[in-house]
Amino acid sequence: EIVLRIDEDIGRSVSSRGLIHADGKKELAFDENRQIMVIDVYGTADEDRFWDKARYEAGELVDLSKEYVRQHYRQSGYKDRLYAARDAGQPEPAIPALPPEVVAETSRIYIRLFEMITGESFQPAGKS
Repeated sequence: EIVLRIDEDIGRSVSSRGLIHADGKKELAFDENRQIMVIDVYGTADEDRFWDKARYEAGELVDLSKEYVRQHYRQSGYKDRLYAARDAGQPEPAIPALPPEVVAETSRIYIRLFEMITGESFQPAGKS
């Protein structure tokens, strides 16, 4: 129930900003009185997936989240190597560094999402 309320709140908040809240991860635990509490962030590009609403309505899925990075690791074969090592009980392979073009595109995705959610222009730290 709490997760549904969180997702509904996020969806309402971002809908007016041209976004669809597709889904996301919520981490919960019990406090000392056995009451459920949220124990991690949510509603960020790292935890949730957002879609560009106008592009979705035009039949195109544009994901604004870390899904872009996930797809890179799938396409590079890293995910297959990772799961093969886990299945074989071997140490996990080192995570390869992202190529500069993937880092740049990920930055563009995160900046775009920031600007859509906040309605403000992104200003890199140290610049005014």
